[in-house]
Amino acid sequence: MIDQDLSSLYRSLSVEKSFFENYRETFVESFLKYFKKVSRMELPEEKIKGLSEGLYKRLFSFKGNPLDELYSLGLKMYETKVDIRAILSKVFMVMAKDFLEYLIQKEKDILFLKNYLTLVEAYLVTLDRANTDYVESLQEKLSKIIDEKKADETESIIDILRVKKDNIKVIDYFYEVPVTCSSKLLRIEGRNVFLDVSKCINKIFEKEHYVFVKIEGLSKTIKGKVEEISYDRGILVLTDFEYAPVPQEKRKYIRVRLSEKIPVILTRGTKEFKGLIDDISIGGLGIFLTDIEGLEEGIYVDIIFVLDGYTIDVLGQIRYLSPLGRVTRAGIKFMNLTARDEEIIGEFVTKRQFEILKKLRQL
Repeated sequence: MIDQDLSSLYRSLSVEKSFFENYRETFVESFLKYFKKVSRMELPEEKIKGLSEGLYKRLFSFKGNPLDELYSLGLKMYETKVDIRAILSKVFMVMAKDFLEYLIQKEKDILFLKNYLTLVEAYLVTLDRANTDYVESLQEKLSKIIDEKKADETESIIDILRVKKDNIKVIDYFYEVPVTCSSKLLRIEGRNVFLDVSKCINKIFEKEHYVFVKIEGLSKTIKGKVEEISYDRGILVLTDFEYAPVPQEKRKYIRVRLSEKIPVILTRGTKEFKGLIDDISIGGLGIFLTDIEGLEEGIYVDIIFVLDGYTIDVLGQIRYLSPLGRVTRAGIKFMNLTARDEEIIGEFVTKRQFEILKKLRQL
């Protein structure tokens, strides 16, 4: 709020100067009450009262522009984990009620209350700005720490690769089927690691995709991004390293991606959601949906689809919903498969694995 607007509000509210002069003690008591309720920080009562008295004098003496000081106070309070905004919003509400009662009793114009509310809104907006800036500064610090940690981790991984030159296993997934490539180090340029993958089926590697690296004697798995891949020369360039587990290894059941997506219908209540199955296992489905209104993680849905001429009708729980452009990928866990359902899905997964392996050999 600019000085001119603030001065206009001050001139209006100064007409009721007696209310604000007499309200100081009530403000202090209210501030003390809500400070103890909202803040986890334990301060001596006298210190809290001193803070509120100084604050009241600055906000309601109607002199100068207190917004910069209020902003600085907000930053200091947020740094000490005191939500000053939450405290003052409650105090201002109580004050608004008392001011309204005062105006009614004195038969004053309601415009004074409107101006009061406009003024305290400016104060609260200032505190919101302080909170936003404080959170952003924390995020910047956190990002810096994460970047520094990742840089150190990357250097550590590159040093390990520099020593463990041979028998570097690179793992990628071809239609959810794991493919292990035995490679060896060619050279290192900065944070780019060049590997010889000439003896592998290297056409599974795609630029910008992530692969996993396992080194003998190292308990952790390394994750790296494919920076470049030369299929003819058999050279794979990896970068952006970090330690990370292989997600697929945590899965309880073997999963395969489909070459041709199978239609599936989810039902919740009276609403149907039509989608396409992307991958399947005995444990559940990965599907693509265009409409997810009414769906959320954790809810149960009825699922029906046809697999090799056999209709599967089963209850499922949505485990995640991940937006992917115009569609959303949903992960769904089966809840009550019958023995026959498991047999049909198991046979399909096995058959699909052989198809994928056959396609892999043709690369």
